[in-house]
Amino acid sequence: MSKRFSTLDTTRLLFEHPKILFRLIERMDRNESRHIRESDLVAEVMDYTCTLGKADRSRVRLAMNTDNLFRSGLVIDIVKAEGERRLVFQDALINLMRACNASLYQELTDARLRGHLVTLRDVRNRLETSSFSEADPDYTELRDDLNERVSQLIGLLRQNVLRMQTISAQLADLSGDASRTPDKYLEFRQNLFEQIVTLYERHIKPTLVFLNPDTRLPDGSNLFETLEAMVRLLENAGEHDLADQLFRSSISLNALYKPIQTVAQEVEHFLRKTRRGMSQYNAMEHFFGKLRELKDETETLSLRRKWLEGGGFARSTGFLMGLRAQPHPKHYAFGNSSSYYQLLFSELELRLSDLRRQAEAPVLQEVEGSGRHTRIDAQRINQLYYWLESLELRPTADLVSELHGRLDGFIPGYRFPDLLAALNRLVNSPPEGMRVVTTNRFRMLEQPTDGEQFVYRRRRLEAEPTTSQIEQRHA
Repeated sequence: MSKRFSTLDTTRLLFEHPKILFRLIERMDRNESRHIRESDLVAEVMDYTCTLGKADRSRVRLAMNTDNLFRSGLVIDIVKAEGERRLVFQDALINLMRACNASLYQELTDARLRGHLVTLRDVRNRLETSSFSEADPDYTELRDDLNERVSQLIGLLRQNVLRMQTISAQLADLSGDASRTPDKYLEFRQNLFEQIVTLYERHIKPTLVFLNPDTRLPDGSNLFETLEAMVRLLENAGEHDLADQLFRSSISLNALYKPIQTVAQEVEHFLRKTRRGMSQYNAMEHFFGKLRELKDETETLSLRRKWLEGGGFARSTGFLMGLRAQPHPKHYAFGNSSSYYQLLFSELELRLSDLRRQAEAPVLQEVEGSGRHTRIDAQRINQLYYWLESLELRPTADLVSELHGRLDGFIPGYRFPDLLAALNRLVNSPPEGMRVVTTNRFRMLEQPTDGEQFVYRRRRLEAEPTTSQIEQRHA
């Protein structure tokens, strides 16, 4: 009888040298099969062990021998087809290897998700006729089956979320050729578009629909409606512990919707990128990965490694050299500025007061020659002036811009030249307690409705100083 390892020793060796099964699982997924060819296993083992020492090479080759894998129970079946032997590994072993490598997570398809939903519906139907008695073996088996199904679904979806959250690195790899072969960009973009659309339509979108509580399915209830029905059945039967556990599971499933939605938005945004945008995206992802590697080196048991060893990184990139000598942009210190918030709230109050009087707003009739030529209809100016006279104003550094923002899109038929004509009267008779100061600085303003640009002289609206303020100035 040939020498062989036990199941525990064989499994330990597999996880000490995981690259062998990682590569075989990748090939199995690429071929969309459920088995691994014995010839591929032998070739992979020989290629991997050629760099090992003599003792390790002998142990790995003996452990990965087909007979040893079959006798230890890690290979559950050997199928002979088309002149070759095909090995079927334990699903538990394959799933555990997938859990060790995020790139091996399988994206859930619409068919797999519907299979899980149909199974949960079947469990719900069986619960409706169940006895809910601990002495009934059918009920205890059904309860265990329910826990297993829900736990398995949560595990698969979490793996799917983790797999999708690495989509940025995958998109960076796919877009790497865009910066290297700009002459083949059109062909590259077409191939990239097909791959990303397949990923979105086959995996991301079905998962979004599956985890959306508002989804309406023609063949029955959605996932959350099915879980809620089972929670009610368990509560009515007095199984409060199981009902609470199932309710918490539904909350966990609902929490997975948002990260997948974020991934979907990222993919949609990526598809709209140009070649220049793809090159920039790929560069940022590349250097971000380098920085993550430097950060991971600090997350060790050594408390001395608390700084990034970025000297080599800075020299290799080039653009970081001399960065400290560059002036840093000044930030807007709004956090502790009470005057900024006072201006913001006063502007909101003025806009709200305008909306409350929207029914009283005048309608400026369109007349020939109005607005585009030198002649502006006097009736339009009067209507606008009376409206400006009734408005509540506040001191501002640019009266023209502020009034234009309050009138544009609010007064039907309004055009910017109407405001300039009405302001001439407002300058001569300003609001009580205020004065209009015309500066010598010109500004440019664009009206979004027709895209025209207008140059105007800046005017400032100030509060009239009181007698005590005048005396203080002279003092």
